[in-house]
Amino acid sequence: MGERRPAGRLTTMADVQAIRLHYNVVYAVESGGRRVLIDTGPDYRGAWEELQAALPWTPEIVVVTHGHIDHASLGARWQSIGVPVVAGEADTSLVANPALHRPGELHAMETYVESSGAPEEMAAEMMAGLRRRFDWASRAASDNYPPGGSNDRWPTPLRFEPFKPAACVEETWLAAELEAIMSPGHTPGNLVVVENAEGWLFSGDQLLPEITPTPAIQALPNAGNDGDWRFRSLPAFHASLRRIRDLELTMCFPGHGDPFGDVRDRIDANLVAIDSRTAKVRSLLSQRHPLSTWDLCEALYRRAAARRPWQILSTIQGHLDMLAEAEEVLETPDGWTLR
Repeated sequence: MGERRPAGRLTTMADVQAIRLHYNVVYAVESGGRRVLIDTGPDYRGAWEELQAALPWTPEIVVVTHGHIDHASLGARWQSIGVPVVAGEADTSLVANPALHRPGELHAMETYVESSGAPEEMAAEMMAGLRRRFDWASRAASDNYPPGGSNDRWPTPLRFEPFKPAACVEETWLAAELEAIMSPGHTPGNLVVVENAEGWLFSGDQLLPEITPTPAIQALPNAGNDGDWRFRSLPAFHASLRRIRDLELTMCFPGHGDPFGDVRDRIDANLVAIDSRTAKVRSLLSQRHPLSTWDLCEALYRRAAARRPWQILSTIQGHLDMLAEAEEVLETPDGWTLR
């Protein structure tokens, strides 16, 4: 592996095998004679054995599209048998620590909730959810398939042994025509992988069939207690999609669901959805401001905000971040206002 393009051109057709591990899909890709696994696989009970049985060969390298538990949790297992794992530079802290366990991260999240303008009972509910996730992540990093946190996506709860990647990259060539490209948004260090000769995009969670990903409240890499700790995920995601759109792509192989061919159309649908929702937030602020983040949640998604407060708060914050980056809104002590 190296940052320079390997010498020579691809002399044979690339080959890809999709391996479904319940809700997740990982891809065994051979390009220019090099064998690469895209994503480590989720670590539910029996997943390692299923993956080994399905693989056509042992990979020479594993690349993690992003540091979430369902895409990176077998990373330590791969490295224990001598297969190097590569991750995005800005996701190093995600794979090295349980969720919400970086210094100051949980406190920063709770402080954000308190400042959102949510009613006291709703804010308490969201903070309790954050603490449950903190506790669950502790068990996932220490127990043998911890209780709780399971659903119908995998046969058992996931565990995640934190690990240090063999290499942390922004962009790199994995094989003669296989390139990992920095695509921040879903996480700060999110990567997509492109097989240039075939026009294949291995998108992880950056582009999914029939799903428009929503932004998340998440910390910047190595963020501490002080200063601006929050990663602006939706503006980064939007910009990354626009860059991917310019590539000559024939097929997308997502981290969940089936491959699809109308790649540019799917990207455009995501961009339109983001722009449309951002316009709704702008329109509401043009009618009445200042408004708190929670005021906007209730005005635009009242029922959903009552059922899924953290998700809706994250969504509205993402669109406010889009407007703030465009210098259209300003956050004041009294709330958000148009410039």
